[in-house]
Amino acid sequence: MDVPPELIEGLTLLSDALDDPVMDLEAILSVLTDDLVSAIPSYLGLIITLHIDGHPIIVSTLDGASNGRARASLMLSLAPHGPAAAAGSVAFYSGAAGAFIELADDARWIFNLTGPPVLDRHLTGGRNEFEPAGIRGLTAHTDVNQAIGVLIEEGHTPDGARNELARRSARSGRSVPETALQLLDDIAPPDGAAEV
Repeated sequence: MDVPPELIEGLTLLSDALDDPVMDLEAILSVLTDDLVSAIPSYLGLIITLHIDGHPIIVSTLDGASNGRARASLMLSLAPHGPAAAAGSVAFYSGAAGAFIELADDARWIFNLTGPPVLDRHLTGGRNEFEPAGIRGLTAHTDVNQAIGVLIEEGHTPDGARNELARRSARSGRSVPETALQLLDDIAPPDGAAEV
């Protein structure tokens, strides 16, 4: 299989979008999906996992209809480019075994990877289950950032606020996002009460 130039362009745009959070990721994913559907046999979708400030944010185009159908995958590690960039991975899925073999060679230079792409290693004998398509983890990330803002307003430095939130999390036995949500709930006015 020759990798179509449109697919290479789509993968390059996705790579650029992940480095630049201002780009229109939805439009880029739409174009990339069209290119992948035309170039990859039985293309099912992709999952992008970004680790931002230690919290995973997952963007998935897969849905429950893909459960158990993945027979091939290509996972690419996304190394951060600069101190503010997010690390993570993007995994492509197909219902046709071996669908990504040739693309894996090109993906190494498209994404400027330092390591090799991973083919089919995380498939479990066809028993793959996918969450519904969409974005997961963004609400928890937002809650954490808002809670850090509250702690900064209380007099903590940004690093001190992160440490205080982590300390409260450890003390309560809850995750950091759960602790952040609790802190935000504690400062919210009761239902029906007006803020002064």
